[in-house]
Amino acid sequence: MSVKAPSVSKRYRIVGLVAILSLILAACASEEETTTTAAPESVEEATTTTAAPVTTTTEPLPRDVTISFQNWYFQATMKEAYDQYIASFLAQNDRVIEVAVETQPYPRYHDVLNVKLTANQPPEVSWINASVGPQYVTSGRLVNLLPYIEQVEGFNLDDFPEDALRPWMHGDELVALPFTNANNVLYFNTEIFAAAGIPIPLELQEQGNWTWESLKDIAKQLVDSGAAEYGFYFNNGLYTPGWRNLIEIYAPYGARPWSLDGKQCLFDSPETIEATQLVWDMVFVDAAHPGPSVAADFAAGNIGMTLARQNYVGRLREVPFGWDVTVAPDGPAGYVPSLAQNGIVAWKDSENPDLGAQFVVHTLTPENAAIFSINTPSPRRSLQNLETLTQFPTGFTDEQLERAVIPSLQAESFELEYYHPQYAAVDREAKVVFDRQVWVEDANVPEAMAAVCSNIDPLMTR
Repeated sequence: MSVKAPSVSKRYRIVGLVAILSLILAACASEEETTTTAAPESVEEATTTTAAPVTTTTEPLPRDVTISFQNWYFQATMKEAYDQYIASFLAQNDRVIEVAVETQPYPRYHDVLNVKLTANQPPEVSWINASVGPQYVTSGRLVNLLPYIEQVEGFNLDDFPEDALRPWMHGDELVALPFTNANNVLYFNTEIFAAAGIPIPLELQEQGNWTWESLKDIAKQLVDSGAAEYGFYFNNGLYTPGWRNLIEIYAPYGARPWSLDGKQCLFDSPETIEATQLVWDMVFVDAAHPGPSVAADFAAGNIGMTLARQNYVGRLREVPFGWDVTVAPDGPAGYVPSLAQNGIVAWKDSENPDLGAQFVVHTLTPENAAIFSINTPSPRRSLQNLETLTQFPTGFTDEQLERAVIPSLQAESFELEYYHPQYAAVDREAKVVFDRQVWVEDANVPEAMAAVCSNIDPLMTR
C-alpha cells in the first residue's frame, strides 16, 4: 500500500486506499487572488440569515471531503507547524481528503471573511483577530467547541487560563480557542552597537535603566554616530497596520485608546499623549525611526533595534551580522508586555462544520500546541516553560528564551490586544486622523489626539 506525495499548492492532499501510513508535509503556494466586492464592516452586517445549529444524523456522512482554512499568515515556522497539523489530521480522519489553505494579507483579512459571510459561504475554519473577536463570538454563527473537546482524550481544557478563554466564550459555549500567545522581543544588532561604542540594551537592563526613554536616547545616538541608518523600528508597523501596534508603548505607560468598557475615548489622556509624543519624536525629530513612506527591515543590517514577534527570529538565521535579544522596555507603569491571543474557529454554516470543529480542536491538543511553540509560546500553562520551548528549534538559545520570552509569560501585568464592539469603524476613524494629523512633520500631537477622540466619540456609546 502506498501514499501519493502531495502537489505543491495551497491544497494539502493525502491519497490512500484504506489507511494512511505516514504524515506528509505539503508546501504552500502563493497567495490567492480575492474578490474586490465591498465588504461589510462587521459580522452583524454580514449575517443575512440565521445559521441552523449543528445537528447529528444517523445517515452516512460524506467521504472524500475538502475543508477550507482561512488565515492571514502562512510562511516559515507558522507553515511548518500547520503542515504537521494538517498531515496528522488527514492521517487520522478518513472522511477528509484535503485541507484547502487560503491566506489573505492581514489588512484586508476580515473584509474578505465578511464578504464570505454575507454570501453564506464561510470557510470551515478560520482565524479571527482578538481586536474584532467580540463581533464574531456574539454572532451566533460559530460552532460550540466544547462537545468536540470532550471527545478528545487528554485535551485538558483546564490547562488554558480562564483569562485566555474568557474572550472566546458566548454564554456557556466556547466558540473559539486561543492559538497564539505572541509576545514581542527586542532584537538588537550587536555590531552596530559596537561600532557606535554605545552600551547594549542588556547593560542598561542590568543598570535598571531599560526604559522607553533610554531606548529613544540610544536610538538617536546610533544614528548620530553613523553606525545605523535607523536606531529603532516597530517591526509590526505603525503606518499600514495602523496605530494599534502602539500598544507596545501604551501598555507600560498606563495608556489606552479607550476605556475597558469601550465607552470612553482615552486617546487624549495624558498617558496616551505622552507615549505617542515619544514615538513621534523618534520619527520626526530624531530621525531615528523610519517614516511613513520608508520600507525597512531589521534583517537588512542597517537598523540598531527592532521590536518584533518571537518568530521573527526565522528571518535572522542567515544574516551576516551578530544580534541578541532582551525584553521590551519599561515605562512609568513598569514592565507591561502585550500578548496577542488570537482565536481559531469553526463556522456553523460552512459545508462541513463538524469536521471544521474537529480540525480546530486537533490543532490545540497538548502535543500540537507544543509544536506551535516554534512560533509563539502556547496559551497552555503546562507549556509555558523552558523545557517545552527548547524541544523545538526556536532560533534562540536557552539563555535568550529565559531573558526575552519567558518573562512576558510570567508578567503580573500584561495587555491583551485591544478590542471593541465597533472595532472596524473605530479603527478606521482613528487611522484617518493618525495618517493625516499624527504621522506628519508638522503635527501637534495633543491636538491630533483630541481630534481622534472627536472622530470616534460617537462610536464609543454604541
